Amino acid sequence: MKKILFILPLLLFFTMCKSSKTTTAPVKETVEVRYRDDFRAATATEKTAVLKSLKAAAANYSVLIFTQNFKGEKIVVSNATKKLYSDYVISNLKTGIADKTRIDNTVDTKIYDNLTKKEFVLLAKDAAKYKFIYLMKNPGGETTFIVTYSNTLRPLQE
Repeated sequence: MKKILFILPLLLFFTMCKSSKTTTAPVKETVEVRYRDDFRAATATEKTAVLKSLKAAAANYSVLIFTQNFKGEKIVVSNATKKLYSDYVISNLKTGIADKTRIDNTVDTKIYDNLTKKEFVLLAKDAAKYKFIYLMKNPGGETTFIVTYSNTLRPLQE
């Protein structure tokens, strides 16, 4: 009986003292990147008007266009020198366009979403190759944003 009383606590002690397994959660990407020029293009006059209104006709500027699934959250766009854009963005359900702004494509551009507290960087080497950069929120997907680089302007008015 004494042996059983001695062995029983020892067994409990050794079963409780097993090494714990540590697992690390996989790092979730913030942005999915696409490169496309195969959608319907806006007319040349509309393209010229957009570039002129944003003063983005020079080669060192690209146009950042906020598209779908923005529901009023604050978006801040900045680069190393200054804040380029800060506004509460709401997507137009009819056109799918929320807003647009000009960015300098010679420096990296940081985009921060105040609602999800996520930020990512548009690299200058990618932005310099394309005139139009479309940014879409991806609320149900694996990534927070979808960025589409293109040299084609989609029609902004329907």
